[in-house]
Amino acid sequence: MKLKGLDHISLAVADFDLSIDFYRRAFGYQLIFEEREMAREIQSMMGMERLSCHLAQLSLADGPRLELIQFLHSGAPALARPLSAGSGHVGLTVENVEEALREVAVLGAVPIGAVTVFPEGRSAYCREPGGSFLELLEFNQDAG
Repeated sequence: MKLKGLDHISLAVADFDLSIDFYRRAFGYQLIFEEREMAREIQSMMGMERLSCHLAQLSLADGPRLELIQFLHSGAPALARPLSAGSGHVGLTVENVEEALREVAVLGAVPIGAVTVFPEGRSAYCREPGGSFLELLEFNQDAG
């Protein structure tokens, strides 16, 4: 198999509209696709009956698309931490971590832990208003 590229990153969210608004306002993502109450396709892909979702895809000028998906069924799991198997986060590069944390906090994001220094730069986790996790990364100039 020859890998052709990374198409998108998908995040399960608890509040579809809040998440779309957050990524648009905080980072300038553009909404390029939205479907509410998607059922047939998601039931087929997940192998689950009585499942539906709201699904949106957002885009920046460069990089893979960001997919936000809110599953609509009675057995929705409680919010997890980004260390559980199957959960994850999106890492976004910013010029200044503290400034970015302040800006996303105004839009409803909640910091998790502290800004942490690594040899390549600094980073911090936060939970966006829709429930998914972000890592904001500030790289040293020589780290790329």
